Amino acid sequence: MQYLDGMSIEDAANWMDAIKSDHANDYMKPFHYIDIEKGSKQMPAGDNIITVLDRTLRELDNKKTLSKDEIKTRILFLFHLIGDLHQPLHVGYPGDKGGNDVKILFNGHPSNLHSVWDTEIIENKNMVLEDLLKVNIYNKEELAAKQKIDVIAWAAQTRGFLKNTYEIRDSKINDFYIDANAKIIKQQLLDAGIRLAAVLEHYFKEDI
Repeated sequence: MQYLDGMSIEDAANWMDAIKSDHANDYMKPFHYIDIEKGSKQMPAGDNIITVLDRTLRELDNKKTLSKDEIKTRILFLFHLIGDLHQPLHVGYPGDKGGNDVKILFNGHPSNLHSVWDTEIIENKNMVLEDLLKVNIYNKEELAAKQKIDVIAWAAQTRGFLKNTYEIRDSKINDFYIDANAKIIKQQLLDAGIRLAAVLEHYFKEDI
């Protein structure tokens, strides 16, 4: 894609994490998540993953008004935040900071629940693209439904898996937990990829 200036897909997807070390980018920290109280349907005020994605899509609706660098930044937001939005603890509870304050043992070493879902189960299962593509074969109607651009619906789907993240015993992650939730993670990663592709095709079909 011309707007990425030669960046690889991996670099584009990781850009929002890679720039965290520069404190000039601290204003972007809330972009990665939304914390909603259990049982609440009230959207918190301010920037969060839902409002930022929604704003990004609205800005791209008028991309002729944006510079090339501004378009590039918004594409980088899409690459990262659509992925984050499909991780249940990125739409988690404020009381434990989306699972970051839930301390657990994973394969004998200390970690936290958020990290387990962000990376550790993925690494434990050596997940690769081929694994994700085998998770589900959607028919034409199912695929069209998955491709519908609806940030709120995507967040609601993800939030529906939040209860699964807390089904831990004695603050330890066992093999049963890993196996059961690896299936959810694969499904969510597949859906995130389908939806990112749909968004890119919608806004940049002529540029791909």
